[in-house]
Amino acid sequence: MRSTMKRKRRRRRSKKHYSWLVTAVVAFLLAAAGLVIEFYGGQQGVPTWSEVYTALGVPLDGPNPELLADSETTVTVLDVGQGDSVLIGQDGEYCLIDTGTSDSQDALIRSLRQAGITELKYLVLTHPHADHTGGAMAVLENLSVDTLLLPVWPTEDPDDSSPWPRGLLELAKTGQTTVQETSEGERYSLGTGTLHILQGGSAWMKDADDANNGSLCLLFEAGGFRYLATGDAEDSAEEALVERYGTELEAVLYKAGHHGSSTSSGEELLSVVQPQAVAISCGLDNEYGHPHEETLRRLEEIGAAVYRTDTMGTITFTYENGILSASTSEETLDAAA
Repeated sequence: MRSTMKRKRRRRRSKKHYSWLVTAVVAFLLAAAGLVIEFYGGQQGVPTWSEVYTALGVPLDGPNPELLADSETTVTVLDVGQGDSVLIGQDGEYCLIDTGTSDSQDALIRSLRQAGITELKYLVLTHPHADHTGGAMAVLENLSVDTLLLPVWPTEDPDDSSPWPRGLLELAKTGQTTVQETSEGERYSLGTGTLHILQGGSAWMKDADDANNGSLCLLFEAGGFRYLATGDAEDSAEEALVERYGTELEAVLYKAGHHGSSTSSGEELLSVVQPQAVAISCGLDNEYGHPHEETLRRLEEIGAAVYRTDTMGTITFTYENGILSASTSEETLDAAA
């Protein structure tokens, strides 16, 4: 009887060991296949991520890789639901501003892979709200990031050394990503373009609950193209922005503040920005009612073309010879003239 029991135990151990070995081998093969696709997709019969996703029946809503590769200047407003994530491309270099929610992080990485993006010169987080930082860890884990740019921010919890997602700074350092706090007046080159930090950080917050007004406000400029983004900044931050910069805020493309909330994209700001087109990043049928009717009315009054991720999905804007054009994964939209 004892010898029989021993044999059964050995068999169970053998099955467990075999199961673990199979799992490890499968994981290794999947990782190896991912690396091959990452570096050799589209060459010598190796499929691209887009082709792999299509074969697996995975919905595709990422930017067109050929469009990004063939265009000098691109701004892609990624569909991350009720969140925010924008990819700026200039001469083959890329900057990702915010990373959406944790629920949308898989879709974000899938979209970046579909677009052929493996390296970012900058990852910018405008403020530490979950709908802007939820996919930050996943981005650092899946892409090579040169520099992580963060606004100066107070620590809300005295027991926590960072207001950002737990482990983010440590992960960045492990991946040899430079972590840099940025402040107003600083400039960063992206290809032949320049990313300007206009304002943001703890200096613009009245208290810990005023995080939206601490959002980094950014202007990207390349040739005649200008793109303005204000994160979740609301009335008081917008007023300060206008008072300081005035008509210098004029932009071809503007991303509506705070997902199209009525407390952002005020008349005073819009009167100096005078955008040809406005992008709104928000989730379909979201609980906040974004974009608000008041905001849409103000945008209509200034004659701007409005593009929304909740109804259009991911939207890529290109700028060439003074012409701004927009397209989704489904179609080319009317030019924002």
